[in-house]
Amino acid sequence: MLGQEVQNYMYIQKIRYIWAINLILFATVVFLGIEQAGRGAEISNLENKIELLITEKRDLSEGIFNFGADTKIVKLSEELGFVKPNNVFYIKTEDLFAQK
Repeated sequence: MLGQEVQNYMYIQKIRYIWAINLILFATVVFLGIEQAGRGAEISNLENKIELLITEKRDLSEGIFNFGADTKIVKLSEELGFVKPNNVFYIKTEDLFAQK
């Protein structure tokens, strides 16, 4: 009888150890899942910031290019003697030959 009680006690201890290990592993998996989700949100936020910076860089590059091209054209036209007109007149012409 004493041997049977010892075996039952050892069996119960093994089950407790298994449950304790399972509980620790489950808690670890849950913790790592939460951490992974948080990092995913951070990565998504950083990717959005990168896209905004790329767009801003492209806009600034286009602005610099356009500004440089405009100043070069204005300088070249002034050197060649062209002037910027103060008044612009538009003349309306009608195509009378197509009317009945």
